[in-house]
Amino acid sequence: MLQSLFIKNFVLIDQLEIDFHDKMSVFTGETGAGKSIIIGALSMALGHRADMQTIGPFEDGSEIIATFDITSNQQAANWLQEQDLSAGEELVIRRTFNQQGRSKQWINGRPTPSGMVKELSQYLVQIHGQHDQIRLLKNHNQLQIVDHSADYQLLLKQTQEAAKTIKYIEQKIEDLQAAGSMKPEQVQLLQYQFDELEQLNLEANEYEQLHQALKTASHAQELMQNIDEAIQVLGEDDNNTELQLGHIINKLKSSKGHDFSSVCQMLDEALININEAQNELKNVAETIDSNPENLQQIESRLEQISLVARKQQVMPELLFQHHQDLNDTLSAHANLAKDQLQLDQQKEDALQQYRETAKKLSKQREQAANLLAKNITHMIRDLGLPEANFTIDVTHQTEQAPKNNGNDHIEFMIAANKGQNAQPLNKTASGGELSRISLAIEVCTQQQNKQHQVFIFDEVDTGIGGATAEKVGHIMQQLSQNNQVFAVTHLPQVAGHAHDHLLVSKSSHGQYTTSKIKHLSHDDRIQELARMSGGQNITEATLAQAKEFLKTG
Repeated sequence: MLQSLFIKNFVLIDQLEIDFHDKMSVFTGETGAGKSIIIGALSMALGHRADMQTIGPFEDGSEIIATFDITSNQQAANWLQEQDLSAGEELVIRRTFNQQGRSKQWINGRPTPSGMVKELSQYLVQIHGQHDQIRLLKNHNQLQIVDHSADYQLLLKQTQEAAKTIKYIEQKIEDLQAAGSMKPEQVQLLQYQFDELEQLNLEANEYEQLHQALKTASHAQELMQNIDEAIQVLGEDDNNTELQLGHIINKLKSSKGHDFSSVCQMLDEALININEAQNELKNVAETIDSNPENLQQIESRLEQISLVARKQQVMPELLFQHHQDLNDTLSAHANLAKDQLQLDQQKEDALQQYRETAKKLSKQREQAANLLAKNITHMIRDLGLPEANFTIDVTHQTEQAPKNNGNDHIEFMIAANKGQNAQPLNKTASGGELSRISLAIEVCTQQQNKQHQVFIFDEVDTGIGGATAEKVGHIMQQLSQNNQVFAVTHLPQVAGHAHDHLLVSKSSHGQYTTSKIKHLSHDDRIQELARMSGGQNITEATLAQAKEFLKTG
């Protein structure tokens, strides 16, 4: 439910904060007082496009804060949780916008794009106005209305899963075709490159190892000379470092008058390192190939690799991986026909499963549509359309591509007068008729839909009066038993049914005109209902009638 609304510098409102009743509330007031401004401000808060013309004259920008209690609104709670915006039972939506065209939105204190706020709003508020019936006229929304009125959610889910399976298989087929969508000349070129690499028989890291071997072989003579000289000096000359160091260690150990044990320890370690160095040098010498023929072989192999790399326009060090990639591509192409056949069969099986499930759904949907149309017809006849006949056409389109919600086309039809043929709503229904049909739909579908929602009816009672107005008020009150209902109305018969009555008025102060809103007491309600029914000249008769409206409500 909508708990409160804060509005600052919006149209004629300087600053306003108001709390709301959890059942039925009405906004009344003289024409031009600003009753619909409240609805407009809430729409702005819920992500609708910001209109800079609505910014009031009191400041540079506008601010609107809507606070909701979502304790009984599981759909909104689930959406918030999915977006990681959950903050318990209270939901706060804030919006600011200014004359420079900058607009910002927050959900529970976190900056959020207006598009996401608008997505959330579908779970919070349904706004119905005489000129705001786009939702009711669109076929996909009509389909949702029928589905919300019925109890075949399991079948809907099965249809959705079947459609998703088909899309998954189709994507696999598309990926497979993309992998194998090569012209014959492309395949021939890749096969030639692969064969050339097969003949080259390159091993992993071979190019890098050959380069290192080439460096070593190119300097073999110099390396062997340096290694031999180092080995001689360290341990093989008559006066080598190893002998001299051993001699020094013995002399220091036998010296008297001072303890050289720590020095001798360090020299012993140095002697060990010299021995290890000699062994390492000898190992390196064994790996050095000074044979000119081997050097020539290395150079020849490197040239062979470089030649193939240039022909295939690949870096030499990447040639081995290129060979593997070619093998994968050609193998995938070779298996394409076999895989394609298997996927085609899987798709046909999935399509058959989908068609069977969608057909079952269509039959259930047709039954639900007939029942809903019957209930709506009964209700709109009570709402001033005594000869109207409302029907819902369900057309199962078997040749259409699978959809998540089935292959049914829904069309709301109405024959407003006796003897007329039924026509689609978007071709024949007037604004007043649409408003009453919308009200009837909400009441009828709420019998199945357990979600607590907020409904706003903005002057949907225009053009009616008397007993019909009384019935509109009664139906709105009936809807408010499990939902929160707001109505902007000029009819005392409707206003008398409200649990809370809010009066909107405007006044001039200096150079500005401002709109105000207040909750009416019992006595104030009688005065306002009398004004609505009898004009400014309130008499005993209009007061008595106002009391009767309030008593009935």
